[in-house]
Amino acid sequence: MKTTSACYDAIGNLELSAWLVAPGVTWIQTRSPQFARKLSQRSDFRLVAHGVAGGYLRTFEFQRGLAWARRLIARYTKNETATNVRIIAPARPPRRRMAEVG
Repeated sequence: MKTTSACYDAIGNLELSAWLVAPGVTWIQTRSPQFARKLSQRSDFRLVAHGVAGGYLRTFEFQRGLAWARRLIARYTKNETATNVRIIAPARPPRRRMAEVG
C-alpha cells in the first residue's frame, strides 16, 4: 500500500505568503494592513481568517492556483511604493563653463 503525503509548501515572505489548500484553491496570508486592503478590494476573494494576537493577520481564499499566487505576490512586492507617489529625479551636477574647462 502506497501512502501519500500532502505537500504544503508556502511561497512568499513574512508580509505576504501563499499556499495551496486544495486543487485550485489558494490561501494568501498577510501581516501588512496595506496588502490586506489591496486583497480585500478584489472581487474574487473570501476572507477565511483574521487575528490580532501576536500582530495583524489576515488570510484570504482565492479560487486560483499557486502559479497565479506567485505572480500576484511578485507584482505586489516588486515595488512597495504607492503608484501615485511623486518620483523625484536626482539632482544633476552643475554644468561647467567653457572658461573653467581651460
